[in-house]
Amino acid sequence: MLKAWLITWKKRKTVLTSLISILGLAIVFLTTTGFVQPDLVDNAHIVNKETETLIHEKNARYQQTKEQPQIVVITEKRLNKLTPKNLNSSKRTAFIVVGQKGKKRNVQIYSSKDLHAAFTADSRMNIIRAAGDELRSKNNATFNKGLRFVFRACATRIDQQYQYSLDKYDLTNEEQDKISHPRKVALPIAFALVVLVSGLIILFKSIKRKQ
Repeated sequence: MLKAWLITWKKRKTVLTSLISILGLAIVFLTTTGFVQPDLVDNAHIVNKETETLIHEKNARYQQTKEQPQIVVITEKRLNKLTPKNLNSSKRTAFIVVGQKGKKRNVQIYSSKDLHAAFTADSRMNIIRAAGDELRSKNNATFNKGLRFVFRACATRIDQQYQYSLDKYDLTNEEQDKISHPRKVALPIAFALVVLVSGLIILFKSIKRKQ
């Protein structure tokens, strides 16, 4: 009787051990895959192939680093309430969120708390402003060009934050100047407008004198 009980206990112990092992593997799988934020969530179907490739390739490079930061691009079929749901619980993550409703679009940049120094309110505004012409375009290819600029600008900020070597996905020095000195970039345009207006005033005065 005792021998039969011991055999039954050993069988049950073996089954229990197997179940614990399977449960452990399942937990590891869910931890490493199921709860990972995807790089791209295109709910509004805006992102084209070139932009998608940029997003995945740059994030793949980040996965090879110690810190493993991430830039997530999300598109939504609305213009407001674009704050990512998991923003507060995220780490080393920048979010580029595009809201679209009809022909209108709204692009916003968010970051986890540990990246706030890289993404201040001014820097986020300057990035979006620098790509403003493309982001306002109704042409989807042109809009995606602006979206890629925003993504590359965010990547440059992260690379500088963690002192990574800049690569082909980052902004050039000229493009960075466009963000860092928005007034400097706009100065030639403003000067040209002043010259144009001054010329028109002189022209009107000369016409008036002749009359």
